[in-house]
Amino acid sequence: MEREGDEVHVDTEEASGGDKDRSLGKMLVIGTLLAVVLLSVVWITGAVRFNHANPVMPEPTATS
Repeated sequence: MEREGDEVHVDTEEASGGDKDRSLGKMLVIGTLLAVVLLSVVWITGAVRFNHANPVMPEPTATS
């Protein structure tokens, strides 16, 4: 870091904290894809297990 009067000059390594391998971006992309896949699996298996042709209706109860 260099000071020239009121200005402070910082090189790219100091500004980025030294992290140049983009691991955070990769982690966010992979996590998002995993969440989409997991939610899709839950949604698809729930739709497959539900019988749309003959949905089970609850039996009417006798009221007297």
